[in-house]
Amino acid sequence: MNRLKSLWLKLSKNRKLRCGGFSVALTITVVVLVMLLAALFDGLEQRFALQMDFSFNSATTQGEITRNALRQLEKDIKIYAVVPATGGDEDLLSLLNRYAAASGHVTVTEENLLKNPVLQNQFTDAAGTRYVTDDCLIIHCPETGLSRILTPDDYIYRSYNMETGYFDQTLISYEKAVTEAILYVALDSVPAIQILSGHRELAQDQTAFLEQNLADANYRVVRVNLAAGDELNPEDPLMLLSLQYDLTERELNQLMDFARAGGDFFVTAKYDDPLDLENYNALLRAYGIEAYPGLVVAKEGDRAGYYADYPVILMPSMQETDVTRPLLSAGENILLVTEARAFRVSGIQPEGVMAYPLLMTGEAYLRQSVSGDDTVEQQPGDPEGRFAVSMWSDQMFENGAVSHMFVLGDSNVFTDYWMQLNTSSTAFLLQVIHSLQEKEAVSLDIIPKPAQRESLNLGNITPAVIVTVMLPLLVLLGALLVLLPRKNL
Repeated sequence: MNRLKSLWLKLSKNRKLRCGGFSVALTITVVVLVMLLAALFDGLEQRFALQMDFSFNSATTQGEITRNALRQLEKDIKIYAVVPATGGDEDLLSLLNRYAAASGHVTVTEENLLKNPVLQNQFTDAAGTRYVTDDCLIIHCPETGLSRILTPDDYIYRSYNMETGYFDQTLISYEKAVTEAILYVALDSVPAIQILSGHRELAQDQTAFLEQNLADANYRVVRVNLAAGDELNPEDPLMLLSLQYDLTERELNQLMDFARAGGDFFVTAKYDDPLDLENYNALLRAYGIEAYPGLVVAKEGDRAGYYADYPVILMPSMQETDVTRPLLSAGENILLVTEARAFRVSGIQPEGVMAYPLLMTGEAYLRQSVSGDDTVEQQPGDPEGRFAVSMWSDQMFENGAVSHMFVLGDSNVFTDYWMQLNTSSTAFLLQVIHSLQEKEAVSLDIIPKPAQRESLNLGNITPAVIVTVMLPLLVLLGALLVLLPRKNL
């Protein structure tokens, strides 16, 4: 003990060691303080999202619509950002941190499938057609059990560049996609669309794009088989997609009970679907609608009535009605109807029914006998004129309930992916669903932001740009004014 005390006294009297030790201690103290401050500010940044958004499009800044939605959020939401090993989208991750900072109900974690492969089997999307992969977002509400899986296609818009031959990113909508997904998974009751099955209708693999479109619009899709004992919900529209077998008497009665309770119908058919389905036709006639036999073919002289050189691919005109008026105002009226069936108002209109066309062809004819060897060229006796390939009907019952029916003579409008990309079919689908259901799923008016900075030109120079450019020049000018008179000193 005495030896240690003696050694300490010698060391403390050594000036070099005393000064050097002080320097080392001071350095260690400063390093520790800097690390503690860095950890403190990093925690504050994650908790309060203090980092400024200097991006040209404010991609990581939330709007007032999102802030209001987060203030009203009452359920816990977990967001899993699944990022590849090479790293994720920094703008998107920064925006997600702002969600967590803005609401105590939102938590965000970054995940990697190599480290946490369980995620792949833990979550499924509403339509059941999306799976957890690298570079996706999982938005999940434990209380409701609902999940949404978002991929870059949900928030990055691309357009074809004629000069380069590639698709360029044009718009991004991180905020709209994420906020709508949060509100969707927090819903106690999700708006649903029912699809009738059991009559060899379009199979689930044929309706995959349709169902995904509905799920993307925050609707839940439910398949209903009446013969198996399933029940219909009058609050949710029922889709009848190209029936090949007839309804039974019992099923027809169930559908009419559904209608009398205010239930609505969404019907599609193809020109070659059976015409002798007695009970199915009775359902259509109950809404004042009858189907024409045959294939609708545009006349070659009416070039505006069909696409390219294919007179069986119709470009119908959208009629101005309460259903279509929002589409016409927005310019969402470009549709292609392929190998279509036509409809007409039935000769005897049931009481309380009003049926009218939504889509009309140009000059056309009905090729009534078409098989693999038959030509689609007009034959003597083929009816000609302008035909309705889509109709709408309102029916009011004695109990005061109002039921609607939408009919379209083609299923490809809503089930074909190319149609969804290149025509107004998605907007048409959602507008029809909204008109049937008379209530919207989660849909927010958040404007997408540009994905690429505009080229600088005199037309788009803003005051902020002027200040950014002029301020360094003014500093340089001031420095020259001070230094030049002193150059000979």
